[in-house]
Amino acid sequence: MTSTPEVGVVIDRVVAAVADLAGLLAVSLGGSTQSDLFDDESDIDLHVYWQPPLADDSIRAERLAQVADAGCVVAGVTCWGLEDHLRIGGRAIELIYVELDELQAQIDQAYGPGLNGEGYTTAMLYVLAEGHIVHDPSGVATAPRARLWAEFPAPTRRLLLQHNPDLLRIYFKHLQLAQRRGDLLSVQHRRYTVQMVYFNLLFALNELYHPGEKRLLIHGERCPLRPPNLSARWKEVARLAADDPALANMVAALIDDLLVLVAQAKAAPDPLRS
Repeated sequence: MTSTPEVGVVIDRVVAAVADLAGLLAVSLGGSTQSDLFDDESDIDLHVYWQPPLADDSIRAERLAQVADAGCVVAGVTCWGLEDHLRIGGRAIELIYVELDELQAQIDQAYGPGLNGEGYTTAMLYVLAEGHIVHDPSGVATAPRARLWAEFPAPTRRLLLQHNPDLLRIYFKHLQLAQRRGDLLSVQHRRYTVQMVYFNLLFALNELYHPGEKRLLIHGERCPLRPPNLSARWKEVARLAADDPALANMVAALIDDLLVLVAQAKAAPDPLRS
């Protein structure tokens, strides 16, 4: 049995195979691979920045097959946007395609009128800001990444701090009502929506780009501004049954503690208004 090749070797092979394909401009390493959260079970996420026309599925599959384990390339997966999947030495690899013009428009909006949303609002910005660029001959990804690193977009933070607290209160009220009527599936749904808005607000409060849905408690504990015992309290909330009376009380306390921090941040001087 052959051993799994080193991650750096795998990345080099994939990039070399696709670097000159039509439409491909840059590649960055993302996910847990470029962080201290990587382990033997982690796949390798490569974000591919492109502009049309992009080489079609069959051409990409042919190139990737040259470096992949036999018979394992699946090109043109579209469940979560365009992706190509393969394995090298048994290690799972995903190429996740990001249209550069769309990403640039989102960055411009983030620093202009601001981005607003219930959850994962700045997750695409995180992909570029926190990714490790491994191929960018013309600098098309390097320049916007430097902008994201220089300063978190203040208009986006201001919008989220303004609107997400009301959403938290609304979704929490829905959770309470669902518990009272014994609608357990609705309780589960509202527990998720509260969590989604909560962490969206937490990361914006801390001027951090949203890391996505995985390992939220690890990322949350790295926030300088956070409610006390954040991780332990959310773990307990996650374990409670939907009809447990303690659920609403614990969620309410978490919300209250976060909104105190938000109110303090909103009361601080806003450089955009000075």
